[in-house]
Amino acid sequence: MPLDDVSFLTTSAGVRLRYSDRGSGAHTIVLVHGWKGSHRLWDPAVHRLMREHRVIAFDNRGMGESDKPEGPYDFAVLADDLAFVLDALSATDVTLVGWSMGCSISLEYLARGGQQAAALVLVNGPLKLTQTPEFPWTMSEEQLRHQLDDLTENWPAAEETFSRGALRNPTSAYADLYYRVALQTPLEMASRIVNEQIRLNHIPLLPDLELPVLALYGRHDPYYPVGLAQYIAENTRRGSYVIFDESAHAPHYEEADRFCEVVGAFARAPR
Repeated sequence: MPLDDVSFLTTSAGVRLRYSDRGSGAHTIVLVHGWKGSHRLWDPAVHRLMREHRVIAFDNRGMGESDKPEGPYDFAVLADDLAFVLDALSATDVTLVGWSMGCSISLEYLARGGQQAAALVLVNGPLKLTQTPEFPWTMSEEQLRHQLDDLTENWPAAEETFSRGALRNPTSAYADLYYRVALQTPLEMASRIVNEQIRLNHIPLLPDLELPVLALYGRHDPYYPVGLAQYIAENTRRGSYVIFDESAHAPHYEEADRFCEVVGAFARAPR
């Protein structure tokens, strides 16, 4: 496929999903962005990884440049969209990389029997959104509700605060991009999607995962502590983890060279 191929795929229900398919190589890496994101937030990683790999990224429905239909936005739908993209692009034995909410989509894809992934990378994302006494490696209910209430009551200023607060350098050009991309997701849809995410609990899935799992977490992430990376590695059959000491919520931007070295090596590793 041409290196400049950025286009749309259309589901059987007529929903257009914006996608990018770049590079070539023996291994395919598929990037799944987070809440209110788009494939453009992956650009620092795509630019580096495509030198040796085929790299696919797409915009989840309701976000970025993809269609924003009225229909449901539960994670079965989002996971099925991921399955559709993989099928439509004949992507098999992929290294699936989920970032933030993209972790939830990727895990739900596997929970629903997805077969095209040969390896999984989880980047600064949750297994469940709120804490329990047994699982402290995420946000408290109070923290999450405060963020959601602030977003809906003080949008778009709260959107800018949220986007910039995810990064160690809140005044960077990437922080500007993060904010502009977030505005592409209608507020009502953003709220619906995250309220569906609150229902998820992928902790019980971990021991059943047979594929290699790599957890990559930024030490300064404001939502998910680095202890979650170790928890994932210890509770999966073939788990490992790497901490990015100079990163907050976006190590693929904040430490792009190291991130791509780690992900590329993981994608090429014998299975």
